[in-house]
Amino acid sequence: MFRLLEQMVDPFKQHDVWASSGDVWPFILQHMRPFRLVIALSLLLSLVSAALEVWLIYYASRLVDALTTTSRDQLWSEHGIEFLVVAVLLLIVRPLAWFWREGLDDIAFRPNATTLFSWKSHQHVLDHSVGWFQKERSGLVAARVRDIGGSATGAAYTVIHTLAFVIMYIIGSIWLIASVDLRLVIPLALWAGLYVGLMIYAVPRFRDTSESFQESKSALSGYLVDIYGNIGAIKLFGNRREDDREGRARFETARSASFALQRVEVTINAGMMVLGTILLVSLVGFSIALWQAGNAPLGIIAAAIALSFRINGMAEWLFDAVASLFGHVGATREALKTVAQPIDIPDAPDASDLQVTGGSIQLTDVSHHYGKGDGGLDRVSLEISPGEKVGLVGPSGAGKSTLVNLILRFFETETGSIRIDGQDVRSATQDSLRQQIAMVSQDVALLDRSVRDNISFGRSDVTPEQIEAAAGDAAADSFISELRDPAGQTGYDAHLGERGVRLSGGQRQRIALARAILKDAPIMVLDEATSALDSEVEAEIQDTLYELMQGKTVIAIAHRLSTIARMDRIVVLDQGRIVEEGTHDQLIKLGCVYHRLWSRQSGGFIGT
Repeated sequence: MFRLLEQMVDPFKQHDVWASSGDVWPFILQHMRPFRLVIALSLLLSLVSAALEVWLIYYASRLVDALTTTSRDQLWSEHGIEFLVVAVLLLIVRPLAWFWREGLDDIAFRPNATTLFSWKSHQHVLDHSVGWFQKERSGLVAARVRDIGGSATGAAYTVIHTLAFVIMYIIGSIWLIASVDLRLVIPLALWAGLYVGLMIYAVPRFRDTSESFQESKSALSGYLVDIYGNIGAIKLFGNRREDDREGRARFETARSASFALQRVEVTINAGMMVLGTILLVSLVGFSIALWQAGNAPLGIIAAAIALSFRINGMAEWLFDAVASLFGHVGATREALKTVAQPIDIPDAPDASDLQVTGGSIQLTDVSHHYGKGDGGLDRVSLEISPGEKVGLVGPSGAGKSTLVNLILRFFETETGSIRIDGQDVRSATQDSLRQQIAMVSQDVALLDRSVRDNISFGRSDVTPEQIEAAAGDAAADSFISELRDPAGQTGYDAHLGERGVRLSGGQRQRIALARAILKDAPIMVLDEATSALDSEVEAEIQDTLYELMQGKTVIAIAHRLSTIARMDRIVVLDQGRIVEEGTHDQLIKLGCVYHRLWSRQSGGFIGT
């Protein structure tokens, strides 16, 4: 039974293409489509449950009348079958209706909807470019992707589970009172008018204070993510007194926003107590007056008392639901400010998989200045033949990494085009483009997974022997065998911690090299691939790297020029433009930028 409820919706199925504008309700409604059957059944059962609840109060009044007008000896003979039917309704129908309603809401809907909202948001965020992630704080993005599932589901759940039931119940109660005596609607109408007035006063204030509270929470979360994510710099350069002053101000802002929200909530709750008392006194008093005048049976007084307490409880529940709804909507709106941003570098609608036959790369009049007007690349044209090994050198900020990032489409060219084997990279899917390129960068990114998973990341078709062979080629097997994580896992099963924190810089780089070796892509990009290695380890793996480069197109960025002296061609960049190119010997003889860089480096003549 529970399995049936759990499997009513598959949150991972591709239901709709992301089309959110960042507005809360269009976002929720778009992703609620797979739950249409669940919602319809839940609303139907809400109607049944509310009707049963109202009917029970109505039956309580009839029961009081029956007990006052029927003798003890004739009670079961006159009402026995009626009592049995009521018992069946109470013991079987009512619990079943509540069970299936709760099961639909709390099993079929909530866990699946929470997962679906967060999963869709995660998939959308993954489509953003590397440049987008460099502008956003990763911890904050992660928190918003995680939290949007709960907040969006909470908003929808409140409407489906609470508001629908309460509204049906109140409508049923009005019908019940009116069916006894239309005049009993008068105190109920008076209470309803006061209740609506309280809502008109309180709801906008609660909405505004709730949004302010959510914004202050978001700002505090961003501050904490920034502090914890850069704890090394904080410890080294921070001033504890100044840092505490700023932190206290952030916490105080959140505290003040919480006070403002709670003031509104206290006002609402006090108002609800007053309204509840008014309803009880007026409805019960009016019922007694009608009974005393002979215009209503005695049971209506019992029904009025029960209904007063029940309606007041429902009204408080409704207000709490409205308060919860605004909280969920505010949290969802805050999350959508990050999560729903349009993809900055989307695949073309007709994009196809990149087909690499030789690995030639052609840049034609390429410029990219990161939207600043300067820096990056400025009208660069470069042709790399299939299988050619090209080294990129130049001072910091010359545009070397920008060139590589544009080839990978981590950023988009502002002008010009990039082609691989004659295919414009903008006409290819980004996934297929990056599948054809193996990259090792200076800033190695490792996942908090096992060594084995890090080396084989993206590859499900490799054997443990292939993984270990790649690690051996990268001179990583010696330290891998000695690894042990806090959970007691060792060797290739040891987890590396966030961003590989349990490894040294050189060890991380060797894991990244093993990953690139295992990928065996036709194009290789080495961005300071051995910068964190000591000279002995670098010498140990350089021959392996050169063997690996055979038959591949290679772009290697290096400040340590000895690592690229054996390249087929060296391209020198300066201020975003190509200023020299040729072999190592040709550039040395030229005596310009490359010669100046070479002559400044200690050990620059090794291997010449």
